[in-house]
Amino acid sequence: MKNRFPLTAAFLAGVLAVAGCSSNTQGDDASPVFLTVSYDELPAAWNVNSGLMLQFDSTELVSVLKSTPSGPTPFLDTRLEDYVVDWQRIDGGTKSPASETFGGNILIPAGGTSSLSNYPYMSASALIRPPLDQLFPFNGGIDRETGRSEIRCRATVTYRGRTLSGQPVRGVGTFGMMFYYSAATGNVVGRVN
Repeated sequence: MKNRFPLTAAFLAGVLAVAGCSSNTQGDDASPVFLTVSYDELPAAWNVNSGLMLQFDSTELVSVLKSTPSGPTPFLDTRLEDYVVDWQRIDGGTKSPASETFGGNILIPAGGTSSLSNYPYMSASALIRPPLDQLFPFNGGIDRETGRSEIRCRATVTYRGRTLSGQPVRGVGTFGMMFYYSAATGNVVGRVN
């Protein structure tokens, strides 16, 4: 009887080595590009009494090609269809603002950058819905879960689009935000670079 252990072990090692190889750092989807995200000059905090939607001066979306094409890339340009903002509490509270979806409608050239100017990340009506409504004086002025006069959250934003050839494209960005109440309308806060 022959010892088949060395042959079997070599076969399994080869299968495991091939299964672990991937040049695609953004998953094994079929899309030839993915998006990276950066936020410029974020507000340090947002007044729930401002009556204004939460929006940023500039968001940069960069199209990254997963491999180097051999020719022109016009069909690898990405049309941003929409983006979804999901909120999570980072201050010990459990109740978070509801997720919202916003329209995109911008073209990001293959391997290039596009800037979103003044795009919203929370609607004005969401600023007066739970749990942010607790910060208004007529509701007590404090978050019932933490006992604080502000609510701190992290947003995870998923940008969704398609290449001009129809393949789905995604990118994810995150940022933090502190929500507070001030009787002064408007938003007079610093910026975070």
